[in-house]
Amino acid sequence: MLRHELGIIFGVANKRSIAWTMAQALHEAGSKLAIVLLLTCLCAVAVPALLAQNQQPKEAKKHSFEEDTSPYHQLVQRVKSGDQTVDFLKLRDAFSEWLCNDKVNTDAPNREAMVEAFEKKNLAKAIELIEAVLDYEFVNRSLHLAAEDAYRQLGNPTKADFHKTIAHKLLHAVLTSGNGKTTETAYRVLDVSEEYFVMRELGYSVHGQALLSKDNKAYDLLMGTDMDTGKDAKVYFDISSFFGGCDRANKSKQD
Repeated sequence: MLRHELGIIFGVANKRSIAWTMAQALHEAGSKLAIVLLLTCLCAVAVPALLAQNQQPKEAKKHSFEEDTSPYHQLVQRVKSGDQTVDFLKLRDAFSEWLCNDKVNTDAPNREAMVEAFEKKNLAKAIELIEAVLDYEFVNRSLHLAAEDAYRQLGNPTKADFHKTIAHKLLHAVLTSGNGKTTETAYRVLDVSEEYFVMRELGYSVHGQALLSKDNKAYDLLMGTDMDTGKDAKVYFDISSFFGGCDRANKSKQD
């Protein structure tokens, strides 16, 4: 329904903004988009802020991943140590909460350098960097699959099998987080790409989308067609973890 449609998305501040999430959804649906970044440095606001800069308390230094004691950090360390009892659905939930922690640095170091190393086929450098990036993005299934392939090519089947297993457990966690039939049993996803991945796994081609709100949670309803039978299908996704998730979490703490 949205394929080949033209559109403009305004107000994209960063990768966690609602505007960016909407842009991803429209792009997945086949739309052609122009992105307009949100410019926050308006003179009427910036000048007084600069004048008062010396009077503002300095922002507290954020903890590095090594200094982090969050549930997400602890679960990652358990998995890396070989603990087979870790619940990966809880790991994904802990990751969502961790992203909203303003006392921790959640941006992975050297991510661009890692991508460049993969592009240049420098696998030795790539796996050195990807292990550090994965501390910050351990629920990123695509990164684990990239690590598996790199280790396999470098002749390290043990590490390759480890990342293959993690990727499988992450997939299982998504597919068992719900059944998508209602908002109460919606699949719990961490980003828009996971929605379309689940639809492909279910054998549906997407032809429509609706954004819903219920009980202070946000949902995506994707309409699709079964590629085998041609029957229409509707699948619900809980997108509360990234669609206004941090604002919602902070409000709950205040209440």
